[in-house]
Amino acid sequence: MFPPDPARVHLCECGVCQAGSDPVIQQHHERINLLLSRLTEPQRRWYVGTLAAAPESPGVRQLARITGLDPKTIRRGRREVETGLPDLPTGRQRRVGAGAPTAEKKIRNWRP
Repeated sequence: MFPPDPARVHLCECGVCQAGSDPVIQQHHERINLLLSRLTEPQRRWYVGTLAAAPESPGVRQLARITGLDPKTIRRGRREVETGLPDLPTGRQRRVGAGAPTAEKKIRNWRP
């Protein structure tokens, strides 16, 4: 397993982590950001959206400080998870029709 890339892991900007006043919360925020550094963009959005929907959630603005995600992105992820991810079929990375168009293979000097 590769060690975490410190350049890719967001450093929490919340007041607790900046002051270093609560090592338990600081470690929790570090783990959240470590996990986020390994997820794809939609997965990050959905995970933090799920955190925002939790009963004792710190709130969208606070989660934005913790994770570095935009509050609009967090709200979008929360909406997507609450509606059951209807636009994303299971077993697919992208929506139907997304991605680069299929290219035809060119064969030079081909004769039937």
